[in-house]
Amino acid sequence: MKHVTNRSWTEADIERLRELSAKGASITRAAAALNRKTASVAKMARTHGIQLAGTRQLRAAIKALDEKDASRSGQ
Repeated sequence: MKHVTNRSWTEADIERLRELSAKGASITRAAAALNRKTASVAKMARTHGIQLAGTRQLRAAIKALDEKDASRSGQ
């Protein structure tokens, strides 16, 4: 039995990727939402000029927020 490994991107998929980007989704989250590999999502985002937050960027932002909250509670 033949196993299909590639699935074409539809305009709806690309629009969904744009929506996820606007909401600040990471590449990992977008891949999960679209049921695609992260490399495929990253390539399509680059092709269409869509900015997705990297996992490192999001973790750094969360860490900064946590530090800010900790400094507030210590006042």
